[in-house]
Amino acid sequence: MDRTDTMRRTRILRWASLSAALAACAAALAAVSLTGWSLFQPDTRYMVAIGRWIIENGKLPTSDPLTLHEGLAYICQQWPLCIAAAAIFDAFGEAGIKCAAAVLDMAAAATLWACTLDRGRTGAVHMAASAACGAAIAVLCNSTPRGVDVMALCVCYAAGGKWARGGRDSLLAAFPAAGFAMAQLHGALWTVALMVPCCLILDGRLDRHGRLKALTATMSTLAACMLNPYGARLPMVPFATMGAESLRSVGIGELAPWTEAAPAQAAAACALAAALLLYRLRVRRRGGGRALLEAGDLLVLGTLMLALANVRNELFLMASMALALSDIQGEVAGPRVSSPIPAAACCTAALLASLGLLAATVPRQTPIEASAARAMAALESSGAEQGDAVICDIDVGSELELAGYRPLLDTRAELYCPELNGGTDAWGAARHVLAGDENAIEGTGADFAVVPSGAYPALEDSLSGLGFSLVHDDGTFAVFARKPS
Repeated sequence: MDRTDTMRRTRILRWASLSAALAACAAALAAVSLTGWSLFQPDTRYMVAIGRWIIENGKLPTSDPLTLHEGLAYICQQWPLCIAAAAIFDAFGEAGIKCAAAVLDMAAAATLWACTLDRGRTGAVHMAASAACGAAIAVLCNSTPRGVDVMALCVCYAAGGKWARGGRDSLLAAFPAAGFAMAQLHGALWTVALMVPCCLILDGRLDRHGRLKALTATMSTLAACMLNPYGARLPMVPFATMGAESLRSVGIGELAPWTEAAPAQAAAACALAAALLLYRLRVRRRGGGRALLEAGDLLVLGTLMLALANVRNELFLMASMALALSDIQGEVAGPRVSSPIPAAACCTAALLASLGLLAATVPRQTPIEASAARAMAALESSGAEQGDAVICDIDVGSELELAGYRPLLDTRAELYCPELNGGTDAWGAARHVLAGDENAIEGTGADFAVVPSGAYPALEDSLSGLGFSLVHDDGTFAVFARKPS
């Protein structure tokens, strides 16, 4: 086989492998949509609302401009994405947001595929692993910007690995560049860009000069993260969040430790991580190397600790395990396909079919979104105007913000954390309202309320006693309006 045929065969196999990863991602998104889970979640609705505010005012907020809790200290951690979300929503509506979320997930899957691609060959193992990773990203990143974090982690790991193998020192510039981007795009997770250089410092392959260079890259990354409109305050947000006792009472599942949220999954993750590390050590020993920890081993251990502490970090553990496995891809890639064209054709057909399935299964509105739209219509017909205060819980708050109202609560847990907002226990005050405390209800100054139907019977009783009447209830959301005196 001449060189031209070999290169052509390699290109076909790579396209087949990439198609398999993207097809799995699209198919997983379609499956998620079939369950009624939307690609336009409350967090994204808040991003549209705050993005509109930034565009209209021409500045970034330093206090909460959307809810009833005006004056609370607040940092908009992902302001460029908020502006982009507002622009996309105003131009293309919900369909544009859903398409953008799907594209971001597939871009993350493609980046992980590229950074785990074995040099010079594409085996069946990599194709299957890429498809599995694509499906996992679609499920774990659904409607969130965490695909950006996956891409940053992959790029940093690829640059660090190439540098550790003798690449040019200019590769270390990837770390501060990624840190700067992360501090703008997804501020609370800027630490993703810092993980790899921290692991490189302890890499057993490096001498003291290499460790010094890795330390310099780490410090420059930290400095780059501070080059954001909020300065050093933004890099402190994730650490203050992790140490905040008050957030445990908010009830947001992704803030819980993995050992509490899903202990069986946490145990399985520990077993998989241990098996991967032992296998990597065995491969190095068999190749005549020393059984020292490398950056990939340390990254798996680090992201495992993060995932055990906070369930939302399971995505980074999955990505770091895939990256670590790619270091020894040549050992497990399997035999080359003798005829690559049928495999490429099948994977291309699967990609097109999955994209078609995704387009067909993503509804214009999910049942919950349709119910929320009816509740907003009932609220408007009751006389509510934009800027009016509305009593609600977390699930409804972002929808109200998108419609222009000022809700009692929304999805920003850090806004209700005294350790971050200046010392005000806004969440505690909101709990009194939802528990039916009439003085707390009157203190909001709200004439309207939108809550999940039947979720707060004490609140509904108190609203009736204060002169509110039920104006809408479809079994999903209930709308109350104060009777005119």
